[in-house]
Amino acid sequence: MKTVMTPMSRGARVGSFSELVRKIFLYHNNYLILICAFMLGNSGISAGLPVGAVFYAACCGNRGIRFLTAVAVFIGTLVQGSLETIYLNIAFMLLFSVLSVPLKNKASSKINLKASIVVFFSVLIPQMMLSALQGFLLYDILKAILSSFISFVLYFIFSFSLPVIAGISKKTIPDNEEIISTAVTAALVLSGMGMIQLVGFSIRNIICVLVLLLLSNKCGAGVGAASGAIIGLIISISAEATPSVAGTYALCGMLAGIFGKLGRIGTALGFIFGNMILAIYFNGTIESMLLLKEIMVAAVPFCFLPNSVINRLTSPFITDAAELEDRRGYSQRIRDITVERLMKFSKAFKDLSKTFEEIAGIGTPAEKRDINILFDTVADRICSDCSLCMHCWERNFYDTYQVMFQIVEKLEMKGRVEECDVPGYFLDMCPRINEFVNAVNNMYELFKVNIVWKSKLGESRIVISRQFEGMSRVITGLAREIGTDVSFLSPLEDAIAAALVKWNAKAREVIAYKNAWGKYEITIYHNSCGGARSCISIIEKVVSEVAGRRMVRENTGCNAGRNGTCLVKLVEAEDLKLTTAVSRLPKFGSNVSGDSFSFMNNGNGKYILALSDGMGSGHNAAVQSKATVDLLESFLESGFDKDMAINLVNSVLVLGSEEDVTCTIDMSIVDLFSGEVEFVKIGAAPTYIRREAKVDIIRSASLPAGILPGIDAELARRNAGSGDMIIMVTDGIIDSMAGEEAGDRQLMKHIQSIESLNPQEVADSILTQASSCCADKPCDDLTVLVAKIWKKPQ
Repeated sequence: MKTVMTPMSRGARVGSFSELVRKIFLYHNNYLILICAFMLGNSGISAGLPVGAVFYAACCGNRGIRFLTAVAVFIGTLVQGSLETIYLNIAFMLLFSVLSVPLKNKASSKINLKASIVVFFSVLIPQMMLSALQGFLLYDILKAILSSFISFVLYFIFSFSLPVIAGISKKTIPDNEEIISTAVTAALVLSGMGMIQLVGFSIRNIICVLVLLLLSNKCGAGVGAASGAIIGLIISISAEATPSVAGTYALCGMLAGIFGKLGRIGTALGFIFGNMILAIYFNGTIESMLLLKEIMVAAVPFCFLPNSVINRLTSPFITDAAELEDRRGYSQRIRDITVERLMKFSKAFKDLSKTFEEIAGIGTPAEKRDINILFDTVADRICSDCSLCMHCWERNFYDTYQVMFQIVEKLEMKGRVEECDVPGYFLDMCPRINEFVNAVNNMYELFKVNIVWKSKLGESRIVISRQFEGMSRVITGLAREIGTDVSFLSPLEDAIAAALVKWNAKAREVIAYKNAWGKYEITIYHNSCGGARSCISIIEKVVSEVAGRRMVRENTGCNAGRNGTCLVKLVEAEDLKLTTAVSRLPKFGSNVSGDSFSFMNNGNGKYILALSDGMGSGHNAAVQSKATVDLLESFLESGFDKDMAINLVNSVLVLGSEEDVTCTIDMSIVDLFSGEVEFVKIGAAPTYIRREAKVDIIRSASLPAGILPGIDAELARRNAGSGDMIIMVTDGIIDSMAGEEAGDRQLMKHIQSIESLNPQEVADSILTQASSCCADKPCDDLTVLVAKIWKKPQ
């Protein structure tokens, strides 16, 4: 076989070289890191402190430019020219490279502490060797220990500032540690410029003033003063100037920030005023003030730089803390106002409930009062124009009243009275006995109708009272949920943002918190992938690894976020899943089943199975049961608790029709995390749990919904595991299988005999058995609902 070698074209070589340069110098701002390494190597802050080498140690995580960083530090120390500095930096880098080998392949949260300890000894050992050559003087030993401790601290400072310099900060909004560490690093870098001058101007002072003007203008007086103090302190140490220089920079930075509201010119004037104040106070001492000409030189580019450049330079330091605090304060006020108004609404509904309950109690028929009305009405219609009226109703009022009570007793016994039921002496005395008896019978009929309607009105008021009370409870619960402080997981947010950067899926914002049930919910705003959807699988995988929990998307799509971003919401995955099956058969001779069912995941880790049997069979029963199931589903999806939902459905059934409307309600609520099943039964048939070795039965003895204004549901709880089946049936199944033995016992034996593990086959088998027991002519609607629980694979 002949191998042909194709020479690389000149254009290809140029392209490869450009790609190499881009990866080495431009990727993650590597050029800035190398510049900082050179300047820190040249820093004259202390001959015994290898600042550049410590920076190299902090950069060791970036393997791509670790060697180049060491070279940049070495060149910087050569330019600085001190033999002691060259020795300490080279010895440190060699020693640290050897001692840190065990840490390279570890991903521990304590690696920074271990590396900082290595830094301490990497500085201490060369310093002690140097001290040994000089006779182990106490001063040299203390100096070595102090330098090691300062290097220990500097390692952490550089570790915090490097992500900001490289543009790969883990946090969407830098915190105080990153801001201060970056300012200290910048001051140390500037100290490495030494006393370089151009046409009589100090390049270091000009850059320091420009940096302070930028920070004061964009970040305010606080950041300006703090940055000025840091820069001034480090420069005073490195240039052997008086410490008052730190105060000069701090005061100028503070005044520049205060005047920053007037724009760039105001910032520059504030800086100049600060310097002039100190110049007058110190009588123009050069060491305590900055030269006005250098300030003016720095102010020129500051005033004319484009906004885009200034924003890019200062963006790592702008935390938007004030704006963020304002937003939080505004959100808190809105939340407090919302909670207050909801609580007022709740109180209003509670007051309405009490009012209707009191009215219902007042409006209850009072028998004695209604009997008096009956007597008065009969006397007014029949006796008012009779000649014996005064004799009967005034002179012999007591005797007439006793007669009326005797007639009422006969009415209650027989439903109506005849003339023979009237006492003889009253019968002989009354000239209008026929009209009197007819009037009493008519008024009694009206009286009974009136009692029935008053009773219904009272019941309706009680039902409405309970509905208002339920609404009050729901609104109170909503207000408390809104008023509850959300537990945000800031460390998790930062860790997710950092992990996504490694997968080139940088998130603009990450929001992670625990919901009311203690489960994680994470929302991520990230840059759009142009419809490729590759980001979705990456984000789900990365978030699950970082959170230590299996997270899944709440929906299958990628929603549009704000400012052209994509939004992905992830929730904690349930441990269990349900597979459901239904088998049903209408009553013989009917085409419509009066049974209705539903099953749904309410999104809170609960799976709900609902079954309802309407009164009777056919179309009317189907309408009743379907309305019951639909209302239950709507209420539960809207966040109503099960007790409130059942009472509202019962109220609708009680008030919804002039005819009696009743339905059974059978619910099984499965916790998809723990496997606990809650059974709610209102007039429903037994429910069965088929396990591997046995069958459990859950019974109830309660009235159906729609009979009484109030309802008390029977609750039962059981634990279910993977492989268990929940079997719900209507009473038609139980009645059809009844024979020598009760129907529920027969059904339990049949369930035990079924070998299939398929829920649909189990449902079909039960329905076939029930239908065959009644010669395929069922006397009632037959419905079987089966749900199999199984554990999701991890």
